[in-house]
Amino acid sequence: MPKKISHLFSGGRRRDVDDSPKTAALLIAPSIIVVALVILYPLLNSVYLSFLKYKLTEPGNIAFALFDNYKRMLHDTTFFIAFKNTVVFTSFTVVISLVLGLVMALAIDQLPKRFSGLRGVFLVPWVIPGIVVGYLFMYMFDVEVGIVNYILKNAGLIQSYLPWLMRNDLAMIAIIVAHIWNQTPFYMLMFTAGLKSIPEDVKEAAYVEGASRWQEFWHVTLPYLKGILVISSLLMVIRNFNNFPIIFTMTGGGPVYATTTSVVYIYKLAFEQFNIGYASAVGIVWVLVLLAISLLYIKATQKDF
Repeated sequence: MPKKISHLFSGGRRRDVDDSPKTAALLIAPSIIVVALVILYPLLNSVYLSFLKYKLTEPGNIAFALFDNYKRMLHDTTFFIAFKNTVVFTSFTVVISLVLGLVMALAIDQLPKRFSGLRGVFLVPWVIPGIVVGYLFMYMFDVEVGIVNYILKNAGLIQSYLPWLMRNDLAMIAIIVAHIWNQTPFYMLMFTAGLKSIPEDVKEAAYVEGASRWQEFWHVTLPYLKGILVISSLLMVIRNFNNFPIIFTMTGGGPVYATTTSVVYIYKLAFEQFNIGYASAVGIVWVLVLLAISLLYIKATQKDF
């Protein structure tokens, strides 16, 4: 017999609620079905397509290719360029955004309550759609009318206007700056919430023991923020591995392949070269790489949970 919960009331009358496993399964079934349709089916379909020779320009020439698409990657220099670009882009963006977000959170936490509304102002870059951020920074880094060149030249840091988005060595810097501006508020929000969870008596004990500001941060604040740091940085690693709108808007993956990351390369394969089979194979490999990175990251930091 299923257990009954008899302490819930509705309209002044007692109502028994069935809390059996069957009822729980029935209640979560719709969510599981939706997740399966939205996530599991496309993933499995991509696995199937990755074993096919399938080009949209050759609809009558679809054939089973087994591992040919995966073997092609071993000799695809663009694939390895995209891998390198993704690692460089993700590493710099996540690390710099994390540090800036932590500094901003610590600074805001020290402000009087009447300035608490500033948190909402600082969150604006994070809520702006990526396509808008891309166009904003595309004009900011424009070689002729961009404000970045104007500021740098007037500050005496450059002699002439730089073609940020047209040079291989500068385009990556431009998109990293755009993403840092867009993502730093996320870290600020997460760390601000974490700072509020630190017990006041712990801080007071550190002050009583004569700890300096740096000692208090290193031995009290940072240990309490480690869990948030791990989760938020992992989320941003996953997001940046799949970040598309800002990069595609600003550079389209160029010049040449200087800013072509994994997701941009998959887009070009599928919707510019119409090679659905190979694009699916590359996508599956990136999913496995990201899954491996996530598992290693969690395993290396699981002691913090």
